[in-house]
Amino acid sequence: MERRKFLKYTTATLATPFIFQGQWIRAIANDTILDGLNAYNPDRKLVLVQLNGGNDGLNMVIPISQYDNLAKARGNILVQQSQILKLTDETGLHPSMPELTNLYKEGKVQIIQGVGYPNPNLSHFRSKDILMAASDSNTIISSGWVGRMLNNQFPAYPTGYPNDKQPHPIAISIGSTSSPICQGELANYSSVITNLLSSYINSSVVTAYPETPFGNELRFVTNTMEQTESYLSVIKAAAAKAKNLSALYPVAGQNTLADQLKIVANLIAGGLQTQIYIVSLGGWDTHSSQVTSLTDKLTGAQPLLLSKVSKAIAAFEDDLKLMNKADEVIGFVFTEFGRRIKSNDSLGTDHGTTWPAIIFGSRVNPGLLGQNPVIPPIVGTSDNLAMQYDFRRIYTGLYKQWFNLENQEITQILGKSFPEIQVIADSTAVTGHPVLPTEKMKLWPNPVDDNSQLLFDSDGEYTQILIYSVTGQLVKTHLRQKYPLGRMQIQLQPGPLSSGIYLLVVQRKNGRETLKFVVK
Repeated sequence: MERRKFLKYTTATLATPFIFQGQWIRAIANDTILDGLNAYNPDRKLVLVQLNGGNDGLNMVIPISQYDNLAKARGNILVQQSQILKLTDETGLHPSMPELTNLYKEGKVQIIQGVGYPNPNLSHFRSKDILMAASDSNTIISSGWVGRMLNNQFPAYPTGYPNDKQPHPIAISIGSTSSPICQGELANYSSVITNLLSSYINSSVVTAYPETPFGNELRFVTNTMEQTESYLSVIKAAAAKAKNLSALYPVAGQNTLADQLKIVANLIAGGLQTQIYIVSLGGWDTHSSQVTSLTDKLTGAQPLLLSKVSKAIAAFEDDLKLMNKADEVIGFVFTEFGRRIKSNDSLGTDHGTTWPAIIFGSRVNPGLLGQNPVIPPIVGTSDNLAMQYDFRRIYTGLYKQWFNLENQEITQILGKSFPEIQVIADSTAVTGHPVLPTEKMKLWPNPVDDNSQLLFDSDGEYTQILIYSVTGQLVKTHLRQKYPLGRMQIQLQPGPLSSGIYLLVVQRKNGRETLKFVVK
């Protein structure tokens, strides 16, 4: 985050109310502009499950059709063919994952084979950056793929948060640090909790900060931590309103992923209006001792990790079902890269390219996507799996089908267009809060520039586009024009407006709509 930008917006947006901007906004029913701002809608939640270290996907989603050649390439770690849990006659899961296999058969799991990106980078740190930022392998982007979506919805965050319209955390990272996935332009959108007893106490009382770089840093850190503490009271209140119902969770401390997902389920059941949750499980960098021994391939580092993932997801889904919250949540399991086709002499695997993604939940488009990789009879130590799906195709599917973003906005967020993968079942790929066609308005990019596009519905009569300050003063009449009936897209040129937050009003005969935008 650039603190110069943070301080600039702090000055420009004091006491400004905030809304869930970027989703469809309802028409204003009265003459007070601020009263027409739509509240944050929590109907859909996404849980991101990060497997840190690079999962050996070829030993998780096993191509039964390639078993003979696979045994030649990695016979020292490969389980017996009869032990594989079949998803189809040609593909199965590692025997450590019976719970996930059952969820697959219940239609609650989608597995996408061969996920990666062109010109893969096999460094842990760089590959994580690429996945979290949704960048090309040769491009550095400081924001995250979720953070940029949230930029459009909460353009001036963190100033003024929490507030009456958005009292709950926008995103939550469970662990020790906020996830770069939620890094926005001005701040990271995720609050951090280690457990439901997390707390922050500012032991020093500081009322003034020196006007120096150190003073600015100190003010920033202190304000951010105090803001986190203000969210913690809401988090704890939500946790106290509900309890976990599933008996499938492992004993606390034995499966850290299950412990984290148990917290997420508790908060969702308690009514926390947070849409993004990020959890993680480490230990996947299995260069050695991936299995216990040549004679015991069902135990070891990776089988244990696979079992933890399987049990954690199954318990989480069972909990959501018992809480009547299953239809509100989907999960996405990812890792930074896969492993090589050929195993090494240390009963392990080295850094590789593609990996299988898992989408889980009652509303996913279930099944197995992608073909089994072709394993040649002779495999070299440097041979890798070919990419079938760019990971950004999954992001596009999540943006569009779960969060209902339009193609133009998705392209703006990702920097280019990617074909979507159908991650959500067709019957459920609808907005979480239905609106009439005449209630839809979008503006992107936001913060605006001279190329920003405005999308709205015309009633066939005259339309006025007006710009107001957040205090309700008319700043500019952008245009007044008669448009034909239907969906309109026009270029919005804000002109010489000073930096700050403004309200854009589209006024028509049958009502008006409002959204908030930022001028840098």
